[in-house]
Amino acid sequence: MASELNLRLLPKMSIKIWILFMFGFAIYRRSSVQFCVRRYVDGQWISKGDCGGPGRMSEMQKELQRRIKDEKKKCTASEGWTVFQRRINGDVDFYRGWDDYKKGFGDCDGDLWLGLEELHGMTKEGDMEMEINMITKDKGIHSLAKYSNFRIGPETDKYRLHICGFSGNATDALTSHDNRQFSTKDADHDSSSSRNCASYNEGGWWHHNCGFSNLNGNFNKTGEEGFWWRRYNLLRFSEMKFRKRA
Repeated sequence: MASELNLRLLPKMSIKIWILFMFGFAIYRRSSVQFCVRRYVDGQWISKGDCGGPGRMSEMQKELQRRIKDEKKKCTASEGWTVFQRRINGDVDFYRGWDDYKKGFGDCDGDLWLGLEELHGMTKEGDMEMEINMITKDKGIHSLAKYSNFRIGPETDKYRLHICGFSGNATDALTSHDNRQFSTKDADHDSSSSRNCASYNEGGWWHHNCGFSNLNGNFNKTGEEGFWWRRYNLLRFSEMKFRKRA
């Protein structure tokens, strides 16, 4: 009798076990997807196991790429401009080495340096124009310098500046830097034989004999070591941006 009773109960027990198994598996799948999403939101790369297979992996990667593109859009301005340099309040230190200037630093909503490698990648075709907006420190005068041709070379050529075609109400202080390589405090590529201009001017730039312009200099200093457009013309704001030439 006992064995017959066990045989009758076996199908019901199997169904219950199967239901419990499926319920547990569903909870696991749900937690796995949530973990995958949480890792994505935290900005970490996703592994196949966390995301439940190639299909979900692919979708999450697509979403991640969309998020990255959205982040880059924060550095854009109206009319197709991409901002690559901005000085607002001096909260970000611009007296940095080569690797930092290569990768970029700061924030799209504040003081910013987009990065030399990004600049090269986005301007290497050579069909870009560039604009600089500035405000002087003493009288708050707004000025504009615009260049109809703007391109940055590759790292193998030390991110050499190619620029010409000036217009605007500011004095031209960048055409003289045309064809100059980028210099930082730990990578001296300027034309001065007596000093490292990036160290002297306290900021990475396409330095030409330590003069003419220095938009990445020390925000709070005065004089030649400060943040200026033309020597001693100190600034309190600058924004450099480029776009595809019409």
